[in-house]
Amino acid sequence: MRIIILFLLTLSTLFGAIGEITALKGEAQLQRSEQLLPVEKGTPIEVKDLLETQQRSKVQVILHDETVITIGPESSYYFETYQESGDTAVMMELKHGFFKIVTGKIGKIAPERFKVKTQASTIGIRGTQFMASVQKEKEMIACSRGALVVETEQTTFELPAGMMLLYENGRWSMQQLDTEHFTPLLTQGDVTQKTPLQQKADRVPDFSQSYTPLEQQIDKEHTDSYQLP
Repeated sequence: MRIIILFLLTLSTLFGAIGEITALKGEAQLQRSEQLLPVEKGTPIEVKDLLETQQRSKVQVILHDETVITIGPESSYYFETYQESGDTAVMMELKHGFFKIVTGKIGKIAPERFKVKTQASTIGIRGTQFMASVQKEKEMIACSRGALVVETEQTTFELPAGMMLLYENGRWSMQQLDTEHFTPLLTQGDVTQKTPLQQKADRVPDFSQSYTPLEQQIDKEHTDSYQLP
């Protein structure tokens, strides 16, 4: 049965796939329509897929425009909209857990149409690298490259590189990005020698040469925490 499911998933790359899982550590599953599907490296991602990771598990997804998404442990991430041609648009949602994104071509060509929702905000981009955590009654949104526009019920924040937003007790506050807030999320799992981005250097541009010291610090923490199979 598992072989049949994986075969059907492979066939779907010809019909509606928007990207694929390029790295998996631990266990994860896709909720697609009424089905719960096992995933592995190479599994295609489609619009309306809900990707869920288990404890101490991480997944890397690369979309067709070379956007790289790292989804952390015990996370639920929804691929709501993805349109590369015509009315280009990307809408995704972190329901709970953690993600880190390096945007691809759509983020450069039409950044105003690339958005990620959380429980308490909508994140817009300006060609960027950013991450967010959604936990019970608490959210953190951080920008390490480029800039973000974060819309909330109360107001809209412009978040430059090196800054983060903290949502707690029903209130938002902006502060300097302190990677200690994200270290527990980045360091779950086994030790490795390379980040997922470095592992996929043949398909994803190498951003390391243009990293700021802050980005290098974040990437080092990621390097020291993520092992690919």
